[in-house]
Amino acid sequence: MFALLTIMSIGNILGYTTNSFEQNIAISALHLSQSAYCMTYNSNWDCITCDSSNKLDFVLEEHSELVIQGYNSDTNSLFVSFRGSVNIPNWIDNIQISKITPYTDKNIQVEKGFYKAYNYLKPDIIHNLQILTTKYNTNRLFITGHSLGASMATLLAYDILTIYTGFQLSYLITFGSPRVGNPEFVSSFTKNNKGVSYRITHYYDIVPHVPEELFGYLHLSNEIWFNEDNTHYDECNDSDSRGEDPTCSNSCSPIHCTSVSDHLHYMNITMGSDGTC
Repeated sequence: MFALLTIMSIGNILGYTTNSFEQNIAISALHLSQSAYCMTYNSNWDCITCDSSNKLDFVLEEHSELVIQGYNSDTNSLFVSFRGSVNIPNWIDNIQISKITPYTDKNIQVEKGFYKAYNYLKPDIIHNLQILTTKYNTNRLFITGHSLGASMATLLAYDILTIYTGFQLSYLITFGSPRVGNPEFVSSFTKNNKGVSYRITHYYDIVPHVPEELFGYLHLSNEIWFNEDNTHYDECNDSDSRGEDPTCSNSCSPIHCTSVSDHLHYMNITMGSDGTC
């Protein structure tokens, strides 16, 4: 029955209630995350999740990694949305566990493969943000992504907080993110972040459980965990000091968190290159 729905109408259909989790913003981010799977260099902004509140300015693709950039009128911010892997099962099988230390503080480590993918796009992303800041007269950023795209979104957000401080991180909202860095990375992110950050997970989604904690990885806090049929969510009790909430997505670890299907369905949107376009 999919027709393009407004953010508010989708919220009503799903039966969400208002609390500290900004559901409308999350749905807007979800649409941007899925729209990145639908875009090519010559695409029109007319996919099912291509909300009219967004103005598309740039589609960047390097080494098979893709990001879209433009302006979101609802938040008066510049959006950056990273596409996830076009072959998610294959990508899961090939996730590396080795870490690198690309930052001045060598205690901060991130996963090597995610950083490599992000670094292909980074120079052009920053250049385009400078152009968009002038065009739309705002330095506020709305960063999002699903799957591999979520890891790259997290790395860009961290760079904005610690390196490119002329921009303001307003929102980082990710879906089905893998773990990106070590506890020092998470602690540094938390210390520097003044914006809103949600890490949204879905039931038994496999991806939030890689790379494993036993290899020294930790998730960013503020997990929002949706149940199997996407009708209820828990706001999880996690932080960089407490670690990941064992009653949220980690409650299915390590035996049951194996679902690729759950990874491809978030808040009633089918994600991926074969998803809702």
